[in-house]
Amino acid sequence: MFSSLLALVHLAPMAAGYVPPTVQSGQQKTKAEIQLDKDVADDKEIGKKAADEYDKQYRPTKDTEAQRRVEEIGAKLALIANANGFEVLWGDKRHSEFEYKFKVVESKDVNAFSLPGGYIYVFQGLVDFCQSDDELAGVLAHEISHASQRHVATLRREQDKLLPITIPIILASIFSGGQNAGPGIAAVGLGTTAATNGWSVKAETSADYGGAQLMVAAGYDATGMLTFMERLQAKEGVVDTAVDWGIYRTHPLSKVRAQRIEEYMKKNLIPIRRSQVAADFRVSGKANDKGQTTLFFGKRKLFVVGNPANDRTNALTKTLNDFFDRVPEMYEVTTGEEGVIYAKNRTLITLTADDAKANNMDLETLQNSVAKSIRSSIFTLAYHIWEGSN
Repeated sequence: MFSSLLALVHLAPMAAGYVPPTVQSGQQKTKAEIQLDKDVADDKEIGKKAADEYDKQYRPTKDTEAQRRVEEIGAKLALIANANGFEVLWGDKRHSEFEYKFKVVESKDVNAFSLPGGYIYVFQGLVDFCQSDDELAGVLAHEISHASQRHVATLRREQDKLLPITIPIILASIFSGGQNAGPGIAAVGLGTTAATNGWSVKAETSADYGGAQLMVAAGYDATGMLTFMERLQAKEGVVDTAVDWGIYRTHPLSKVRAQRIEEYMKKNLIPIRRSQVAADFRVSGKANDKGQTTLFFGKRKLFVVGNPANDRTNALTKTLNDFFDRVPEMYEVTTGEEGVIYAKNRTLITLTADDAKANNMDLETLQNSVAKSIRSSIFTLAYHIWEGSN
């Protein structure tokens, strides 16, 4: 579906964003095109006014590298978004083009929001939370989709179903992550809130779907959007357990959104490789002062590789990453003859006497210890993927 678009990835990023082409001299626009131009101009005007206000509230980040990184990734995604149309689940299905502007602002919150017309704000805490360009691209693609699908305009067209006073609350809820909207929403009544939440869920779901399509077209690994949601849900799970928002929840759970993204990837035969985009889900090696390499899954220690040969370390790392990417079950990991650890009765890794010496254990003790660490890592992986909202 996206093979013909991938050639665009190698075009140089445009830090200022993509400017739509002008109509050729003498070419007449249709009524539909004239109306779209008017709607896009309205979005730009509304977004500019809102951005002027937000610029008074948020200070630009002092992290110039974070700003450069966001601009570079955002420019690549914006170029693809403006040049191509994608399937829209909810919002304006017409193809709208904007000159996207990306601003990183000072805040420890893991948050980002999009204003009409292509103004996208990213909090420093979110940039720090992302563990790869693919995860950051997932967030930016999501926010670009909010703007390109004109979700605020879609909501405004539905405002006759709501009290006019609720519109600012709804917009703040949808495009600021819903974190500060609880008290305001509680004041407008359950009936109105239920409708608002439905629109917010639709907007978020559509932006996720559009963002995933955009990521693939731009050459990013869509797994980055998935792992970001999974890790965010594990983080949210600690906070959200204190309050049951119920009908006041303005976004679908990150867990639900992650499951939908995973379904999209499987349907379109996109490989899910968590180890490629998130350090939390990756086996990596760290050298110690003895010239040996310690293997970790995320931050969990597995064992010290006794033989310092890079070939063996690289082979072990690849084998274990392929194993964890499959999202195995804990019961699959067993031990057998001396030093051998199995996965589904097939050899996963074989530990040696040198490994045992490097870990100050006998081989049998090391074998059991590593098997236990692998099972514990599987549990950690499963928690992030399935249990984060419990």
